[in-house]
Amino acid sequence: MVLSRTIPTPPTLAGTALFRRRQARHTVATLAALFTLTACEGEADLTGPGALGREPALNEVVTTAPLNASSNDTLVYFSFASGGLVPRSADWDLALRRFEVRLASPATGAGKTVLGFTLANNQNATAQQVLAFTPANTLAAFDALRDAQVPADSLFVTDRLADNPQGHIVLGGVPVANAGQFWKIRLANGQFAVFRNAAIGFNRTRATDSVVFESRLQTGTALGAVQRLVVVPGTTTRAISLATNSVVTPSGCNWDFQFNPDPTRLAITVNTACNVGTNPGGASPTFAAVTVANDAPQYVPFLSQLLGPIPNSILDPRAPFRYDLTGQQRLHPAFNTYFARVGTRVWKFQLIDYYSATGAAGFPTIRYARIR
Repeated sequence: MVLSRTIPTPPTLAGTALFRRRQARHTVATLAALFTLTACEGEADLTGPGALGREPALNEVVTTAPLNASSNDTLVYFSFASGGLVPRSADWDLALRRFEVRLASPATGAGKTVLGFTLANNQNATAQQVLAFTPANTLAAFDALRDAQVPADSLFVTDRLADNPQGHIVLGGVPVANAGQFWKIRLANGQFAVFRNAAIGFNRTRATDSVVFESRLQTGTALGAVQRLVVVPGTTTRAISLATNSVVTPSGCNWDFQFNPDPTRLAITVNTACNVGTNPGGASPTFAAVTVANDAPQYVPFLSQLLGPIPNSILDPRAPFRYDLTGQQRLHPAFNTYFARVGTRVWKFQLIDYYSATGAAGFPTIRYARIR
């Protein structure tokens, strides 16, 4: 279905909130909500609807059919120019997976860089207001956003990998292991693996008592069984080799990463001299279910996190969806608007539904228009 509407003189959008840097890490509650949501919703075959087949005219508002992004572990790729899903090898702008939205960039495996900006126009909306939003009653405000409302170039950012040496723990009170997060890692010996912090403990003096690292080594094209390594650091930084699943005395390329037990640090650093690099795994597939470690688009010389302008947490009010507003474990579109700059073109878009016509979850509908 295609919707179009033209307003000759757009009003100034009052109360617009500028982009704020997204949260560096998910909380335990966020992870629990993500896993609950995944578990209670069904999946469908990975197919896409027919695309618009052309680039829309300037300021023409287009609404896609529901896009099948229902897989828990497979991204699908959307092109503004064609108005539909395209192969990963094609020229795509957005990557979608259930409620996640990623921008094309080297960090997400694209051969180009799409820049984005979160308008956060409904971040302060109450649950009742969000529930009252509909595609029809939000169309005028969306259509009113034109070239004059495009933010300054300096405010656009893209998805990128950033250093997060404490990403393996959750801070806020006594640190706990961020066991839901894992990393794909290129080892010092050239192998690949996945690893995570499965547990961390502290003694009565708040010194780090023990850390349990879990890893799975890749041999050929498959990851092996889980290896557990209990590290008792005391007050000394420990070097870990995932290749041998052991604590080692660091010498050349015999180690992959080090853990600093200083309670003000609790940091993981990697062996950059030997080309060690990491890439963060997503919420799905999980550490236990992931099948390969050598397929990440980038391996960067630090413990990494993927940052971008579009929040991928269902608990962030700037994100495309809100969760469980009616106690039914459903997602509700927040009708937040995002800008995407693709070369010299600027697009605006919203995700205005999460369900297919038959009620299947993971079928986002995109409303978009080119405004420059």
